[in-house]
Amino acid sequence: MTSRIGLAVLALVLAPAVVGAVDYTPVTCTAAKAYAGPPRHAPVDLAAVQPAGDLRAELGASTDARLAAAFDKAFAATKAHAMTVAVAIPGRGIWTMQRGDARPLFYWASTGKQATAIVILQLAEEKRLNLSDPIARWIAGVPNGDVITIAHLLNHTSGLFSANEDLRIHRENRRLDAAAELAVLQRHGAMACPGERWRYSNSGYALLGRVIEQVEGRSLADVITSRIITPLGLKEMRVPASTSSVADIAAPVSDTAEPAIDITVPGAAGPLAASAHDMLLFQQALLDGRLLNAATRARMLAEPYPMFESGTFYGLGVMLYDIANAPINWIGHSGGAPGVKAVSIYAPGQNAFAAVALTGDGSAEATANALLKALHGP
Repeated sequence: MTSRIGLAVLALVLAPAVVGAVDYTPVTCTAAKAYAGPPRHAPVDLAAVQPAGDLRAELGASTDARLAAAFDKAFAATKAHAMTVAVAIPGRGIWTMQRGDARPLFYWASTGKQATAIVILQLAEEKRLNLSDPIARWIAGVPNGDVITIAHLLNHTSGLFSANEDLRIHRENRRLDAAAELAVLQRHGAMACPGERWRYSNSGYALLGRVIEQVEGRSLADVITSRIITPLGLKEMRVPASTSSVADIAAPVSDTAEPAIDITVPGAAGPLAASAHDMLLFQQALLDGRLLNAATRARMLAEPYPMFESGTFYGLGVMLYDIANAPINWIGHSGGAPGVKAVSIYAPGQNAFAAVALTGDGSAEATANALLKALHGP
């Protein structure tokens, strides 16, 4: 990452899109269709990405000073109410800082989709489901459910509406149970045939969460805890659920007319609260083989679909950031909702990780970029 792209520029490049319900004619499909959108990115073999090495050591006084100065500038530029950050170089060390809220955890919004995807992919490795299974095998009544596969849900090519874009649901900012989410999808109908277009759908991940619970016979929180959090020894990560307290999580603060998100609402579409430190440990484990085998990791970015922001692409629950005019090449995931923004990534060119979560509506990606530049000096 050699360009000195500024905070403001990257914020414009990667700012989350404003969502809203749109008019369209629902489609009924008897088969998936060939992809007909903008060109996909060339495949990226995640099995070849091996960011191994301890992240527990300190980086050193001079590096710490540069990072602290970059953090101060980013905190001011983003107008964050609170922020937690971590940057690390595998085998060398990690640096963390937090300001504005003493609570140990922050909400990571859609960055947590990686956890939902990992569990689905683990179940596929165990042959307890197949990525080619239609969602109708698990959940009846989904529009085009006989031809929408688990893979379509993972990479957002299902064609399904996203229930959070229903104007009433969006305004009420409330958690939907399985029946209510399905009712919204049925009322709106499918927007495209599966495979034909890429369009972000939080409802797709909500359905994946229901599949996980059916296969495992227990709650999503229990599954993520037993499959990811406990094996990795992550003491500062958990799944906020509708029945759990959020007193240990920094409260989202919206600077717009929209109310801040209720962090128990997204469920499988955003299931993680964590410190930046533990989010980096999780990100490393996703890439280094501790959670998924090499064949599975190779599939995750085999067909990266272009997203709504130039230079961003989506695979099976993981994002690729390839922004030519920066240049930026990252692997990870962003998250955003009213009152909270987050990103957790690995930069292969620098062999470095960055994780940022903030309360407010500033750019987590711009902060991560600033920290990565400071990590290797002026």
